[in-house]
Amino acid sequence: MATGEELKNRFRELRTSLEAQPEVSEPPKPLLRILGSTRSEQKWNTLLAYFIDPSQPHGFDAELLKVFLNVVHNKTDVEMEYYHHEIEKVEVDTEEMSPQNNRPDIVIRAPEEWFVCIESKVESTEGERQTERYLEDTHIGTNEKSEFPEDGHHYLFLSKQYAADAKADGFSDLYWNQMVDAFYQKLRRSHGKYPERSVNQLEDFLSTVSQVISMEDDDFTTIQKEKVRLLSEYRNDIDDLLDAAESLRERAIEDWPEMFRSQVDDELWTDEWWLYEEGKESGTICRHGWWLDDEALQPTSIIDETYGDKGFRLFFNHLIRREESFSRGKLTYRLRSSTNVPLRDEFNRLYNSERWQQELQPLFEERDITNKGNKRNYFIKTYDIDQSRLPESYFETIATAFEEHLPIVDVVDEILDEALQNLQEE
Repeated sequence: MATGEELKNRFRELRTSLEAQPEVSEPPKPLLRILGSTRSEQKWNTLLAYFIDPSQPHGFDAELLKVFLNVVHNKTDVEMEYYHHEIEKVEVDTEEMSPQNNRPDIVIRAPEEWFVCIESKVESTEGERQTERYLEDTHIGTNEKSEFPEDGHHYLFLSKQYAADAKADGFSDLYWNQMVDAFYQKLRRSHGKYPERSVNQLEDFLSTVSQVISMEDDDFTTIQKEKVRLLSEYRNDIDDLLDAAESLRERAIEDWPEMFRSQVDDELWTDEWWLYEEGKESGTICRHGWWLDDEALQPTSIIDETYGDKGFRLFFNHLIRREESFSRGKLTYRLRSSTNVPLRDEFNRLYNSERWQQELQPLFEERDITNKGNKRNYFIKTYDIDQSRLPESYFETIATAFEEHLPIVDVVDEILDEALQNLQEE
């Protein structure tokens, strides 16, 4: 185990390394990532088909189709030539079944002129004799191939570069990155020609494809990876410090009643308050009259007397049982009721009534307290703790929380008194 001085030196190095990392916010997620379909071949094919289909309302008309066909012509051995009148009547379909049960991913057709049969892959490999079956099929979708001139039959296998190519010789290999580069180049030269929304949609799709096929990281991911590398390098040192915090917390659980009392002003800690010390991990701070027995709803400080159909417990607690109390320097202080009885139902109803909320809300807002308003947890506040002064700072913070909540206690007393009176009148 490193000495204190060694730890200081190592963490100075860590701090220097962290400060050298530029601050980069996480970029918005692409839509496919939000949908959990980042590597979905079906989604990629649907989007590609949409953008190259001139009949779709994206505003690109046939421009992206021309870009795509030009890439095919320039990057593969396909002799892809077309005329303007052919482009005007092109049809683009996805997963159209042939009579022989073959279903290419995308088919581009210029009726009676030519077709392009596309099988695309993202992560998967070619199915059994898949490309061979497409070649042997007498149909392309519902059309007989004989409807097209023999030199108008074109077959493409679209995949990641360096992945397995098509098994059938009649298929030409095209790579996603070639298509992406060409589309990006088209957008760079567009100068606002196309609808902004469609441009954003296309860029969103292209960015997803780029990240998947190249495994390149954006700036945010690169920095996070470097931080994780630093975490790995300093993991043992960090664990030593967290172990120290946990050791202090475990001891503090045993000592918290006495340590807390030593921090609270005697004028504030009156006979109206007491600590439940049997369950020290619960960190329970009680007010006389908030624990009521199961017999006649009379004040008690004995927990066994509060069990049953009527017994009631209302209390503050701080979550010292949570490791982050010390490891992250967070203290959570809340008002809680753990008994499911008619009195809790009535107290909850009154607590959430407009009349009492009008009194409580200003108090909460002044103190930045979160109003939960459910039957088990009524309000809550999380405090930052000075970790450099643990464990003493933890108990100082409880004392601060206790004092800060005292004005709200008066209102809680009134609500509980009214709830009791309402039950007694029934």
